[in-house]
Amino acid sequence: MTRNDDMLEEDLVIEEVERRREPRGLFPGMVATVREGAYAGQTYEVIEASRTGLFLKIESPDAVPLGTRFRVDVAYGGRAFHCDLEIARKEIQPRRGVAGRITAVDDASAATLADIIATAAADAD
Repeated sequence: MTRNDDMLEEDLVIEEVERRREPRGLFPGMVATVREGAYAGQTYEVIEASRTGLFLKIESPDAVPLGTRFRVDVAYGGRAFHCDLEIARKEIQPRRGVAGRITAVDDASAATLADIIATAAADAD
């Protein structure tokens, strides 16, 4: 077994730290449905949302390559918005899924998403 002081600096893996600059929240019941492409018609539970990204619950995140682009319709609490996502990260512990960065969103959808997040933040206070 290697002791910590026996490890060399070049043995360390340096990874970029994710900096969360946007408020995000949990939205039980939020779902995203892929509109087109290879995943068209697939519906995923949205675990977490912010104005810049969504985390989708996917049982087999390794089946979705990084960089995959989804055009999705997102529904929550009787409201809906549309956006394009690019898969930027995968997780298997403690939750299973993929993090998608919002790459395109129209003004009306951006306003709806911002309002959903603001309402949730106000309810949490």
